Amino acid sequence: MFELTDRPIDSTALQARLTAPEAGALTVFEGRVRNHHLGQPVTKLEYEAFDDLARLEGEAIVSEAERIYAGAKVLCVHRTGPLQIGEAAVWIGVASAHRQTGFAACRHVIEELKLRLPVWKKEHHPGGAAEWVNCTAEAAARTGANEMFARQAALPEVGAAGQQKLAAARVLVVGVGGLGCPAALYLAGAGIGHLTLVDGSKVEHSNLHRQILFTTAEVGAPKALAAAARLRLHNPAARITSHEGEFTPQNARALVAGQDVVLDCTDNFTSRFLLHDTCLALGVPLVQAAVHRFEGTLDVFRQGAGGCLHCQWLGRTPGDLDLAGNCAGGPVFGPAVGVLGVMQAAETIKLLLGHEGDAPRQTRLVNLLDGSQLIIERSARPDCPVCSRLDQLKAAKPTTVTDTSLFLNAAGVTALGATAQTIYLTEPGEAAPGGRSAVAALDLARLRELAAAGPLVLTCRYGVRSAALARLLRGEGTTNVFTLTQA
Repeated sequence: MFELTDRPIDSTALQARLTAPEAGALTVFEGRVRNHHLGQPVTKLEYEAFDDLARLEGEAIVSEAERIYAGAKVLCVHRTGPLQIGEAAVWIGVASAHRQTGFAACRHVIEELKLRLPVWKKEHHPGGAAEWVNCTAEAAARTGANEMFARQAALPEVGAAGQQKLAAARVLVVGVGGLGCPAALYLAGAGIGHLTLVDGSKVEHSNLHRQILFTTAEVGAPKALAAAARLRLHNPAARITSHEGEFTPQNARALVAGQDVVLDCTDNFTSRFLLHDTCLALGVPLVQAAVHRFEGTLDVFRQGAGGCLHCQWLGRTPGDLDLAGNCAGGPVFGPAVGVLGVMQAAETIKLLLGHEGDAPRQTRLVNLLDGSQLIIERSARPDCPVCSRLDQLKAAKPTTVTDTSLFLNAAGVTALGATAQTIYLTEPGEAAPGGRSAVAALDLARLRELAAAGPLVLTCRYGVRSAALARLLRGEGTTNVFTLTQA
């Protein structure tokens, strides 16, 4: 509950209103009038608010705190009118089962009030001088932005002009999980002016080992809402918008339109293809990553640069790939998503500054277990049913891939004949199931040797690495390498 009052705040009476038998903690914050501000002495204050708007915004802030911090009951009172030195200007009380929830909810309310509540204060100084101060504007300006970004702007590749580009940029992050948390944190820290976060899920205990924007106090909270609040603490000058819902065909174009870069931090192929196709249609660069266990892939997609997602998975539908295996609910090494999320942030910043290099033409595979990286050139396929329709890709140089499908089912493998070899690609510490012939996933020399002896069919646990390595070998001119379908 949020209230405005022109009467002195009675803390005892307000605390009594929060008495609840289920509450093991009562957290109280009082913001009092002090006798100085920004180096000037202050003799008294006057607060003025747009009452209706202030009440609506204040209630929204309190409601957000109660939604983020499950079980918290919040009461906030803000004074208006004249106040003397030492009087309480703001009172916030939180009744909760545990102290951590109370502390966190209390901090959320006071920080959001400073940034969002339409309240002005009139400071009176010795000698009769007075001046009006916009509290929200002052809070946003008091971030030390020049100092915060000074070491980044000192880079010749960034500079003052580049920092201004970042401040003017609009970036959409879809998925605020293991990838989205570090990516959004580094983007906010870099000074991106407007971040929009999209996620329809809630924080769970199983998220906390890798989703670094959340603590146990936020378990049960909407991820997008909780992440936005955390990022505003990190960079109050940034505009952070949260969308508490899934990215769907119904809202895709509206969310992507007007963005400078989009980050795909989702965990399933259905969302990845939808994001990819929407960005391709609207001409918005897409930075996409995916992680399983200790390894991940990173792609930057732009119109007219490299092959698209359909080129990589020609003939496969999102549903087929999700059945084969996606990242949702699978085992994952926390630092792996952290590294890939930070790499997404880096590629986004480079795109905004015009330093993208060859990234839009490459797929990067990163393995945190053995420390390896593999870069695969991503050429546009002339037979791709999607990107081949774009004028700028029609003249793309044909790849060395033959017309034969990269993907084979069991019948297709049989049709290759007795000389075909099926090889299971293993990760470090993994054994091939069922006694299959196996090769270490990154032993390219051995794979080239096997392919020289006859048709080679690659498979792995989820089909992602086998498809990537099959494309790599074909790109080198080895046309008789295939990957086994997982569905």
